[in-house]
Amino acid sequence: MELLYTILSVILVIDAILLIIVILMQKTKGAEVGAVFGAGAAAAVLGAGASTVLTKITYWLGGIFMALVLALSLIHHHMIKSSTVISDLPEQPVVPSSQQQTQQPVDIQIPEDKKEENPAK
Repeated sequence: MELLYTILSVILVIDAILLIIVILMQKTKGAEVGAVFGAGAAAAVLGAGASTVLTKITYWLGGIFMALVLALSLIHHHMIKSSTVISDLPEQPVVPSSQQQTQQPVDIQIPEDKKEENPAK
């Protein structure tokens, strides 16, 4: 399960980077900032309908991004739910109260030569 989570996380990062690049390549209406980031090159390579192609690629990358995030959140929830602190504890036998022995406090005798005279100093 953790291997799948790692693989999907790597794919999500790659998808996010591609999504950023494709969005920056699109030509904006008001400013020609898109040309700085390669919108002109995209039109030259992809043809006259480059904006349509880039729009479709953006939709697909966005959909893949959303699906990956949903899958990762479900996998993470399943991993957290399956391992809890309580399930990791070793099982302890339950002793009925009638069989429990009462323990008497132990009085420890310290020899006189081992006692400290004034422990506060």
